[in-house]
Amino acid sequence: MIVATYTCDQCGAESYQPISSATFLPLVMCPSVECQRNKSGGRLYLQTRGSRFMKYQEIKIQECNDQVPVGNIPRSMTVITRGEVTRLTSPGDHVLVTGIYLPMVKTGFKQITQGLLSETFVEAHRIMRVKKIDDEEEEGTELTEDEIIGLSQEDDFYEKLASSLAPEIFGHEDIKKALLLLLVGGVDCTPHGMKIRGNINICLMGDPGVAKSQLLSYIDRIAPRSQYTTGRGSSGVGLTAAVMKDPITGEMTLEGGALVLRCCCVHEFNKMLDSVRTAVQLWNNRLFPSPR
Repeated sequence: MIVATYTCDQCGAESYQPISSATFLPLVMCPSVECQRNKSGGRLYLQTRGSRFMKYQEIKIQECNDQVPVGNIPRSMTVITRGEVTRLTSPGDHVLVTGIYLPMVKTGFKQITQGLLSETFVEAHRIMRVKKIDDEEEEGTELTEDEIIGLSQEDDFYEKLASSLAPEIFGHEDIKKALLLLLVGGVDCTPHGMKIRGNINICLMGDPGVAKSQLLSYIDRIAPRSQYTTGRGSSGVGLTAAVMKDPITGEMTLEGGALVLRCCCVHEFNKMLDSVRTAVQLWNNRLFPSPR
């Protein structure tokens, strides 16, 4: 909220209060000349329709797994966006944030108890999506409609796309074709009221040394939103969804996990706990909401 608008219950006059901080003390008594002259003591009521608001979004970013130093855990930071900078990114995107590093100002009892320590955040002025492989800004080099139609009419178009996946690995043509279909995805359909999901799940099984982990790592690198995890170190909450408390409103919200927001690559799926595997199966049957 930028400007709060109040209406007096006695004289009907409107009062305005500029707001420049996260918290503010609302006006109670009417400051108009008529109420002061009559000493009627009119009370002010906040009018949300007449107030002026600004877009606000709080984003939490985390350090990439491949950039974490050895022996450390990924660090996270809070990014606050306002105005036209909001809604420029989605969960799972790799972004480049430019802004000002500021301390979190607290008031009241929280300011007394925090001592010399202070929470920090970044006030974003620019957010740009970057590629996951080289961390460079995405450029508008997409193919035109005519180029896509020309490529799709080639006889070996499907084979060319499949062979471009992990070209350093020889063979496995059928597996690469299946992984290509996994990346492209499909369309959900409901024939006769029965919902059929368009996305597929792939389980790679084989002897040691047949490049299962290498294919999994390559899919994790080229997928726009992906998360690489292990079966033993995963939990049901981290994979499906978790109930969190919103620090601003205090309401309970549902925060999606790796399976809901990203393309999840699970290594050693057989070592996953039975309870976690059951939660994954429930999500797979669409008992949990999914944006895809």
